[in-house]
Amino acid sequence: MLLLALTLILTLFSATSAHAISRATVLSRAQKWIDRRVPYSQTHYYAGYRTDCSGYASMCWQTGGSWNTRSFYKVTHTIKVSQLRPGDAMLHKGSHIRMFYGWIDEAHTMYLTYEQTSSSDGSGTVTKVKSLASDLAEGYLPTRYDHISDGTPSRNLLRNASLDQWARAWPTWSHPLAAPVWWNVTGSREATLTVHRMDVVKATHNSIELRNPSASTRTYTAMSQELTVTPDTTYAVAVWARVPGDPRGLELSITYLDPAGAALVTTHTSGDAWGLNGSSMGRMSAFTVTPPTAVRALVTARLAGGTTSISATQTVPGTSAVLDEFTLVRPQSTISIKANVTHSHIGKWAVFSGTITPASAIGGRCEVWVQKPGSSAWVKFHNHTVVAAGSAAVWKCGFLFKRGMRLGVYRFKTVLPAFGYYLGSTTSVVRVTLK
Repeated sequence: MLLLALTLILTLFSATSAHAISRATVLSRAQKWIDRRVPYSQTHYYAGYRTDCSGYASMCWQTGGSWNTRSFYKVTHTIKVSQLRPGDAMLHKGSHIRMFYGWIDEAHTMYLTYEQTSSSDGSGTVTKVKSLASDLAEGYLPTRYDHISDGTPSRNLLRNASLDQWARAWPTWSHPLAAPVWWNVTGSREATLTVHRMDVVKATHNSIELRNPSASTRTYTAMSQELTVTPDTTYAVAVWARVPGDPRGLELSITYLDPAGAALVTTHTSGDAWGLNGSSMGRMSAFTVTPPTAVRALVTARLAGGTTSISATQTVPGTSAVLDEFTLVRPQSTISIKANVTHSHIGKWAVFSGTITPASAIGGRCEVWVQKPGSSAWVKFHNHTVVAAGSAAVWKCGFLFKRGMRLGVYRFKTVLPAFGYYLGSTTSVVRVTLK
């Protein structure tokens, strides 16, 4: 009776505490148990959730309490396979539930999953590549949390850009070591190509160390990812890296491909151009424009062989580089706005100002717009020049409240048009009340 009452309380608590959660937040929460390698248990709890498969899914969705595979129907619903999106799940009622991270292949035959399992090695929360057909045959059903929302999509086109997802190949499991999912790693000696690092990182808990055991600078270890791009579009490609050897040996490139897969043009940069070293992470990047006939792009980080100094007088064959936080984005400017007052009066000025990135916006112009009380229309009242303040780009302008203006709330925003390689941007809205 006591157990039944406790179960009822937990169920009611879960049902009443559910709230909307974005897909990005679900995946971020899921990653925390991966990084911390939370062990499996049907009786223990971690951060308020039971550390079994259903407790893990409950934690990812932030349901407020731990459901089980037979009660999830109260907060989830079945969807079609074609509707599966990151943050959904595959549920086998009465048996197991695993989180759906994303499709491995374009044919949607395999997918990446996060799940809490009772494995013999005690690994607990793991990342796996699973077969959709096998799961469906076993009785798994695509499932969606009732309160999940899409949120804002990432601007980064690369998958596993933060190198958080590692798994072994499926279905053969022939290679005993995990590899970064969605990245293709190549080189002359497979067993020494990569190392999963968690001690040297830029933003998240994971990074990759590329290793090239060869003393020849003509021998390469590389990791790459191919993806779809838009023709006649500017992109920025970048990666953070730490290189203890010669930084000239590390190259970052993007090659654009036509519909037949033929290379059209390649843009690349090397570590020495960015002052990379072995003591800290540094960023290397390049701007590129897709040719009119390009449909795909191949992003590649390539490490040449050579020697690495281990003392002032001694070197050893081979090189290495730690990489983290790859990005391929349409470069986006940013602009901010703030007002010197929240309330004003007839005959008074409201002064607005803000900062802009990148600094190459200096000399350009930004637009300042106002929405007056009782109107839904935005009106541009100033076209202001972006000026320098030290090494930063800033703007500033004033708005005079004249006699005859309607009392009430005035809304202001600033628009920065596209310039150079950068997309334009718009600030949030600030309000000034005319009394």
